[in-house]
Amino acid sequence: METSNVLREAQLRPVYDFVIVGGGACGCVLAARLSEDPNRTVLLLEAGGDNSEVSDIAVPIRAAQLQLTDYDWQYKGVPQENAFKAFKNQVCNIPRGKVLGGSGSINYMMFMRGTPHDFDTWKNMGCTGWGYADVLPYFIKSERCLADHLADSDHRGTDGPTIVSEAKMTPLANVFVEAGKAMGYPGTDCNGPNPLGFMVVQSNIGDGVRQSSSKVYLRSALGRDNLHVVTHCHVTKVITDNRIARAVEYVRTSSRQTYTVRARQEILLCGGVVGSAQILMLSGIGPADHLRSLGIDLVADLPVGENFQDHVGVVGLEFEIDKPYSALPQDVESQDTMDRYEKLRAGPRATQTLDAVGLIRTEVQSPGNPNPDINFSNFCSLHGSGDVPRLKDMTEMKDEVWEAIFGGNRGKHGFSVSMYATHPKSRGTIRLRDSDPNSHPLIDHKALSHPDDVKTLVAGIKALLKLAKTKPMKEIGARFTSRILPGYSKTPFTDEYWEEFVRSLTFMMYHPSGSCRMGRARDATTVVDPQLRVKGVERLRVVDASIMPQITAANLYAPSIMIAEKAADMIKRKGPQSNL
Repeated sequence: METSNVLREAQLRPVYDFVIVGGGACGCVLAARLSEDPNRTVLLLEAGGDNSEVSDIAVPIRAAQLQLTDYDWQYKGVPQENAFKAFKNQVCNIPRGKVLGGSGSINYMMFMRGTPHDFDTWKNMGCTGWGYADVLPYFIKSERCLADHLADSDHRGTDGPTIVSEAKMTPLANVFVEAGKAMGYPGTDCNGPNPLGFMVVQSNIGDGVRQSSSKVYLRSALGRDNLHVVTHCHVTKVITDNRIARAVEYVRTSSRQTYTVRARQEILLCGGVVGSAQILMLSGIGPADHLRSLGIDLVADLPVGENFQDHVGVVGLEFEIDKPYSALPQDVESQDTMDRYEKLRAGPRATQTLDAVGLIRTEVQSPGNPNPDINFSNFCSLHGSGDVPRLKDMTEMKDEVWEAIFGGNRGKHGFSVSMYATHPKSRGTIRLRDSDPNSHPLIDHKALSHPDDVKTLVAGIKALLKLAKTKPMKEIGARFTSRILPGYSKTPFTDEYWEEFVRSLTFMMYHPSGSCRMGRARDATTVVDPQLRVKGVERLRVVDASIMPQITAANLYAPSIMIAEKAADMIKRKGPQSNL
């Protein structure tokens, strides 16, 4: 039998106390935490390889180059009726990490928790024990904040595994924060109790390298005799007997042979929003009519794949500047810059181009809702300013749109803002394409299907244009490029134009969530209860961002780590329980 630990040879046991499916952000945390008890045996199965073998993963500036590679599942969404008009076939790529560390090994390393109101909303939606006061200790436990002015707070952690630092490449980060202040927003810690405002980006970067969960949690645990980690194995289903999860079936990538490993206590799905939903449905746990149509025997009729959410946004908001503040590709890729990084782990390559963020409330946000409804993410360069426009490759944008909106950026200084609605109302679905575990599922964002999402984004664009006219922006000569969508024949820059702009240059922010919704066990719209146990099936939990009932106002890496930390304590403290 072909088996191996990531760092050393290890003979697989036929049965483990815990079998963890998926070595992403959550799986690595669970493997490390559960194996702290030497009397518990833990197996972690990962479809991809070991990220320590990939030098580009460690280098922050190389984040974009990791998409559409072997370290990415390379999912694609189905064609969208209301969005992505500027993209070929009106589809979007959905990068998801296929490597230890999961998407935390290929993302932009942005560290944002979400707002206190987000988690109190979860609690009000039936997720007992998931209010802000409940989850804050786990954010603190997981975090090692390196910025002194942030760490001196009861809301931040300084002793945890997850390194968090401020990462800015250019002076544009400070300009962006000052512009926010000029609009009346505070310069704030968006990971604190009062997140509304602007800040320099906080990232899980330390000593100039990416600090993924596989590096900071799993790596230090690999020497434990009770923990085995097997890579390059594709889990195809959970085997149940009388509604009890007994074992996991998986295929080794190299040999194409199928194996089975049993769990004495629990099976923990950490396959991510797409992977966990797919495995559940292949195992007979999901919408009854859908599974029966594919010839899959039903184990539990649950709304797996419903409630699918992602932050919906827009690209193409480009601003030229007079000051030489931005990062030009020739500077980032110069020999001096590369030498500095190799010798000191410092300079532009030790950061990423996303360097400031703002959380604001627009005029369309409901008065009683204290949450921000728009996130501004500031990139300290113009898309398309280099010879190889990576955004075009990543999105498969039509040539004529790319040239019209971004083609004039080559060699120019400026910045680009990717803006998204923090709490979109559109809800999509994930469905199996067929019963073949190797087939990518059908992922339908139903992007911009709710009209309020368009209204929010249009209001966000207007707010951004006001931001660009503040005194700090005027001092660097910031100006909107004012390029028009090709083929648009009506008056530009009206509400009607901006709606077309949003529906054309739509961008999903790669923050998928919600496909295995958590909530009250008696709620027919939920898949897992507040203990993350799959309803109607014993000894099976889901631990990843798919359990979110509503997406947070932030990137999902930080809350995913929190979910796994909290789940580990639930399991260690209470052990497996029936939820039938």
